Amino acid sequence: PSPPPPPPPSPRLRPPQIETAPFAFVLNESRAWVEQHVPYFHSSDEDLNTAYWYRWRVFHLHLARAPKSQRTPGCDPKGCHVITEFLKKVPWSGPANTIVCPAGHHFAEARWVKDGRYAGDYARFWLRGAGWRKQYTFWPAHSVWRHSLLVDARPGAAGSLAHELLPALEANYRDWVRTHYHTGARCMFQSCHADGQENSATLDGCRPTINAVMFAEATAIAAAAAAAGNATLSAHFEEEAARWRGVVLERLWSEDLSFFTTLAQPPPKSLHAEIKWYRRKDSPTKGNSQSVQTYFGCLACPRGRACPPERGWPVGKLVPVRELSALASPWYFGAVPAAPAGRSRKFATAWAQLHDAKGFASPWGPRTTERRSQCYNFSNAAQCNWNGPVWPFEVSKAATALAELLQTHPPQPHAGIAAWEALMLTYARAHTRARAEGRAPPHVDEDLHPEDGYWITRRKLHISPYLPISPPISRGR
Repeated sequence: PSPPPPPPPSPRLRPPQIETAPFAFVLNESRAWVEQHVPYFHSSDEDLNTAYWYRWRVFHLHLARAPKSQRTPGCDPKGCHVITEFLKKVPWSGPANTIVCPAGHHFAEARWVKDGRYAGDYARFWLRGAGWRKQYTFWPAHSVWRHSLLVDARPGAAGSLAHELLPALEANYRDWVRTHYHTGARCMFQSCHADGQENSATLDGCRPTINAVMFAEATAIAAAAAAAGNATLSAHFEEEAARWRGVVLERLWSEDLSFFTTLAQPPPKSLHAEIKWYRRKDSPTKGNSQSVQTYFGCLACPRGRACPPERGWPVGKLVPVRELSALASPWYFGAVPAAPAGRSRKFATAWAQLHDAKGFASPWGPRTTERRSQCYNFSNAAQCNWNGPVWPFEVSKAATALAELLQTHPPQPHAGIAAWEALMLTYARAHTRARAEGRAPPHVDEDLHPEDGYWITRRKLHISPYLPISPPISRGR
């Protein structure tokens, strides 16, 4: 008998029609670019919708180019596409007003842009170009590998960004170990300021952030090396990843706090040597040591303070303060394993602090320092502080970390989908309902008052009697 006829072709699935017209007031002149380059999104929550399109408007505004004279292999001949943190030039920025601190977040957004030149150029700028890639904690291998997983049919294969940049990613990793590894403490040192967290309550030392980053960097390089067929390199970096996981889980976990925290340590000699070298006029940045390190310790803090201690926390001891970054980073970078289940649940008890009013919970999002701590909101004259305010930088990491926990770990008693949904909606409302001097929402800035819902640094730069600046500064976000 003749074979049965083939089934009729399935009707082509079409995505739902999502109109950007209702968000024209948010997108403004970025609307045409956004419609051409980014994924469409719609939900039942209007704050979430508005925040989504506003974030792409801001992303578009921050696209820039490095000078054409800074020829970087693989970049657009007109200059590398880069992404800035501030719209206006700030004194601590590097070439083309770039700052490496938010680069990991920039990559996480840029990988969704349909034109791959933005993410590709940006990676090449930091790893091959003139970018100050060691000024703040940075995770390029993790970012590039996540990009490859999303856009490449064969992640890490020849022709992919991860394959192209593998030697540069390995070199960057080894350079960080060279300068920031504390041989005595056997962990990675970072100052709170260079961690992007000015006046963090736990100050400097072997921080959970940088050590979790090193786990993610080693893991990504191992995966990229395996995809490139370099089994020896892959095996080496798998061993490196195991080393950093051990540091995070065994040396930075406080049984007293049931939480990850900083191991107080002074800067290693290798970092001091690097700073000294960059102060020389024949250094890569011609005497500008801020390209590798900004400040140590507490910034603009009064003498005689009790918390954090004026002379720093006791060296070699775990700091008895919980911080949001130490909750987000271990899961954001995958340093906490999903198995065995009992161990996963032990570490996940830390997430109980997310919705504890004495911990991080507040009406406008999770605080950066637990409310019960004596160090919460400690007095100083700095513009920016990570001692209590809500920072969208870290809230976005916490949301991603919680998603990682929910998707890859056994069910947890202290964190569920409702906690993630509440966190995301609060994050969206910070964009759409918080108050900013001289500007109607939506808006996003550096740090947000956890109870009163105004952007703290913007208010300081506009009306604070402690910072008599005229005319008021608007850095632009």
